[in-house]
Amino acid sequence: MYIIAFAAGVGLAGCTVGDTTEGGKTMKASSAVTGFMGGTVTGTGSFEEGASGQPTDSVTLTLTISGCVAGKMYPAHIHQGSECTDTTTQGGHWDMTRGEGIPLVACSTTTGTVTYTRPATDPTTAWSVGGDATTNVIGHLIVIHDPDTTTMRIGCGKIAAAN
Repeated sequence: MYIIAFAAGVGLAGCTVGDTTEGGKTMKASSAVTGFMGGTVTGTGSFEEGASGQPTDSVTLTLTISGCVAGKMYPAHIHQGSECTDTTTQGGHWDMTRGEGIPLVACSTTTGTVTYTRPATDPTTAWSVGGDATTNVIGHLIVIHDPDTTTMRIGCGKIAAAN
């Protein structure tokens, strides 16, 4: 089982990783998503391949955001780029369809959580954590979009593994 966690928030820090499954150990990673274009939403999330009760090749994402506006729905996507410098380095949604499909994060008071399992049944949308380069989420970006102007990006962070 592979695990990757990321923190989707301004000022959240660092990457940490455990071991790979090849040696019978579990891979972990984290990523900090910082405000982009004036965005101030923070949060945490995790990707887990083969989560309990799920097929071993599926990936479950749990994303919790805070600092959001009650009643608003926040889009989150995985983007193909490798840097959060600007919208050009962020690129578009990963393989167009692979980065999409994460349910909107509904904000109640100032927080919201969504849990989503991506099955590996469709090779054009499957995710992996540390797997084949075609499906591996590591190295891509998680981007939070503005709930009112969904083309505006308000948060960005690189999904990275580290030892």
